[in-house]
Amino acid sequence: MRLALPFAVLLSTSMPAWAEMPALQGHVLLTLGGAVTETNLPARGEDDGGLLGYLEVQHDGAAGFDAAMLDGMDQTKITISYGPEGNKRDIAFSGPRLSDVMIMAGAEGKAATPVAMDGYQSEIPWDSIAAHQPIVATHADGIPMGIGGYGPTMIVFPSTDDADLAQEQSGQQVWAIAYIGIE
Repeated sequence: MRLALPFAVLLSTSMPAWAEMPALQGHVLLTLGGAVTETNLPARGEDDGGLLGYLEVQHDGAAGFDAAMLDGMDQTKITISYGPEGNKRDIAFSGPRLSDVMIMAGAEGKAATPVAMDGYQSEIPWDSIAAHQPIVATHADGIPMGIGGYGPTMIVFPSTDDADLAQEQSGQQVWAIAYIGIE
């Protein structure tokens, strides 16, 4: 019996950290790394290549979300006027709340830094996430967002009449997200 406890401790500590989130069923659309406690993706080093390598993303394990996981969460629709200056139109974006995605990854209360495929990034403090409830949009006007447009995911805030807040949030409304760093 004396060997049972050390063996049980060995088993519990030898499990990979990335075994706690649901298994991915499809391609990863969104990766949350950094200060996350729930992960399903292995660590990335500096020489791992690909888009995240180009963006110099490294992590000790991350929370990966595929379309089924994101679509399976409670969905919120936010309609905003969006697009290039002089060509804006109302677009109905939908997807899960950023706060729900972060909570699922074990990142409640932390700041999020969405990083676009071109390297653009903007920090969003948890206080702003909790107060304004932006979404991780996966659909625009009911159609999944693809690469080459605003997708595959985009941070979208609800409209506000506060001009200063609207200006701040416009810089945080990152589209074509490749990664969200959590601090």
